[in-house]
Amino acid sequence: MRICGFDLGDGESAVTLLQDASTVEPQVIPISGHVSVLSAVGIREGQIVVGEEASVMLGAENTRVRFKSRYLTDPQAAEDIRAFAQGVAASLRQEAPAMMAEISKTVIGCPAGWGETRRLQYAALIESAGFPNVSVVPESRAAFLYARHARGLRIDPSLMQHSAMVIDVGSSTTDFAYIVDGHQQNLSLFGDTSLGGGLLDEIILRRSVENSRDASAIRRVFRESPAWRSYCELEARRLKEQYFLNEEKWQEVPLRHRVQVCYDEELCFDISLNGRIIREIITEKLPALGGRSFVKCLQDALKAAEDFSRECPPQVVILTGGASRMGFLQDAVRSAFSDSLLVMCPEPECSIARGLAYCGRVDENLKLFRTQVNSIARGDILTGAVNASIYELYQPIASTLYETAEESTLSAVSLWRHGGIETIEELSSYIEREIAASFSGEEVKKRLSESISAWLIKLMRTLEGELIALCERCGIPTEHMSLEKARVETGLEHVDLSLTDAMGMNVLSGIVGGVLAVVGAVICGGGGVAIISSGPIGMVTGAIAGILVALLGKSSMEKALSRVKLPVVMRRMVTDNAVRRGMQRQREKIEEEIVRALADPKNGFSARLCASLASTLGTQMEALARDAEMSITA
Repeated sequence: MRICGFDLGDGESAVTLLQDASTVEPQVIPISGHVSVLSAVGIREGQIVVGEEASVMLGAENTRVRFKSRYLTDPQAAEDIRAFAQGVAASLRQEAPAMMAEISKTVIGCPAGWGETRRLQYAALIESAGFPNVSVVPESRAAFLYARHARGLRIDPSLMQHSAMVIDVGSSTTDFAYIVDGHQQNLSLFGDTSLGGGLLDEIILRRSVENSRDASAIRRVFRESPAWRSYCELEARRLKEQYFLNEEKWQEVPLRHRVQVCYDEELCFDISLNGRIIREIITEKLPALGGRSFVKCLQDALKAAEDFSRECPPQVVILTGGASRMGFLQDAVRSAFSDSLLVMCPEPECSIARGLAYCGRVDENLKLFRTQVNSIARGDILTGAVNASIYELYQPIASTLYETAEESTLSAVSLWRHGGIETIEELSSYIEREIAASFSGEEVKKRLSESISAWLIKLMRTLEGELIALCERCGIPTEHMSLEKARVETGLEHVDLSLTDAMGMNVLSGIVGGVLAVVGAVICGGGGVAIISSGPIGMVTGAIAGILVALLGKSSMEKALSRVKLPVVMRRMVTDNAVRRGMQRQREKIEEEIVRALADPKNGFSARLCASLASTLGTQMEALARDAEMSITA
């Protein structure tokens, strides 16, 4: 399948075709036998004709030019654009019917300042003219992609990767593309949708008519016959282009051309250009530019671009577009970006059309890339990988939770030992609250970071081969989705892992209950018997305990003692080391209980944790993908 790049310009137009998987540059398809044609449309013998064939001198009627610049303000311009596109499509089908039949996508350019609604309308307009599957992209983006892929420019890739400025000067607009580290920045801040070479055509024509003895009659013809005005404007454009192809030759000796207007009578005027006349034209203040001259407006746009890129000045400036051949414009760009390498497109009339074809291929690759990343990030692949490896995460979680529970317990017992907590019953409740709070706090996330990061990196390694293969298929630099990138981005701080939420209260209560049972047995000796029976005082209290057991029974005695406010001097017999040693002896058992609770499908922890991690990793993977996309969409 082929991608069509259609550069429908205000002054001239070109079409290219690109085999979507080919490494060969987009091929220029002649329109009516020309590599590029004047953007002119007319009717001759009932048929649409375009380019040179639309001249009134060849019998064409209703000739129209500069319709693209009028698109935003003149309702008639849409019909002119449709007619011109129909004529181009007809010519292409005649010139290359087999290739045209293979077109799967058409990409057409627009000024950077056009909004999304206007672009959609423009796409529908071009589709109605016979071009299939139309998308609209900024011409500045097309210029950048052409510069990045074109072999003829021979630009050092490292310059393009660091910082670059693309300036596309057309007949109706001047657009800027500023790229830093492969990422395109906001362009609309300094693009100028009014500044184009077509303004100079208008001035040249007006000045030439004013100097004619037939000025009044010619102006009347222009009012009555737009076709004749369009013809004369095209003649002015041709002479302007001829002048700028060899400025040195015409600096002193004027370049002249006589134009004949055959309407009710034969009229004529001369177009004359030299260095002095051009300087007068570009410094004339124009209502269309808010009272500024062409050169002042150009300088303002370049100054805005220079200011915008001041923090990272472009290492290379690429100048393209039909009007880029003008010497004063090149001088202005060199002055604004004196430290940058200035590169001129060798075929500016075809560079945008080639770039548009590249845009089509890039966007098709993006479509595939986004679909495949979504299938990995939100489908069975990532979920399956998480589920398959989740059990490797339980033991590190259990070890960290045990250590956290141990610290909470030691802190609580210390508080009880010094009188901050009155009874053993209150101590148990306090320990439960402390463990629950510590499990859901930020500190436990930080402590789990190393284990989970290692687990996540191992998980990402299982997906890396698939991601790299996807990048290679879509033309995306593999480093954007590599393990090294994942290593940076997949730390625990990027994982929304709330243990209490993931566990649910049933699992949490089970874990806390297991810890308290062990703590009660080790520290309190069964409701406090060990404590009150130890040391010299225990000789007395032990006898009392024996009487209580005989009267109340063991369980009732323990329950009663748990509510007794023991003297602080008695509590201090329980040391931190004794508590720690007691818990360490039971560590394996506590961790086994935690792992069993985590893995029990009845508790639903595994399912909730897998869903949480898959969602978080999926979001992160999509973020990496968006960053990778920027490097190919710039």
